[in-house]
Amino acid sequence: MRTSLLAAALILFSVACADAPITAADLQADGQLRPGSQQSVLAANNLAEPQRAERLAVTGVLANQAEGPIEDATRFATGEGIYLYLRADDLSQPRPVTYVWTHGETKRETMGFLHPAETLSVAASLPLAQPLVEMDPDLAATFDPRDHAGSWRIEVYSVEGSDRSLVFERDFEVIEADAFAAEALAAETLAHEPHRAI
Repeated sequence: MRTSLLAAALILFSVACADAPITAADLQADGQLRPGSQQSVLAANNLAEPQRAERLAVTGVLANQAEGPIEDATRFATGEGIYLYLRADDLSQPRPVTYVWTHGETKRETMGFLHPAETLSVAASLPLAQPLVEMDPDLAATFDPRDHAGSWRIEVYSVEGSDRSLVFERDFEVIEADAFAAEALAAETLAHEPHRAI
């Protein structure tokens, strides 16, 4: 008698076990659980709309223009502003992101959102005429924009709960304003010179 009760209990638990595999018989053609299946009793059906994972493809441009026609750049002058333009393809709703601007050991993190769009739009900016992080007012008075010269990186992380995943990154350089102006003048002069045969 004891073995019969034990066998009946095992059968009962195996039928309603939460670890039971989902079989083809439990699924509808669209991948949802069938309403009458044993698994649907255990499924979390409280979602108003099925959740679908989004593959995020992000296109970005760094420019020193805040609006109007923009030109992608990898070098910027100290004292200017840098504008990050982004476009997120296949995005159905705004997604929270963190922008991380890094120069040496110093980082500046700001929160924002990627919005569904078909064109590039300003997502974040970095004013190079100000310190990267908030400073004591006495120290801020001694800040020199030339301190921003050197290698930089911008990283954009998609934020979901406590998880972050990198969706965009770009390295760029900031040089002193005088050197930047000299480079621009040299490039313009070279562009207007007639080409010489070698």
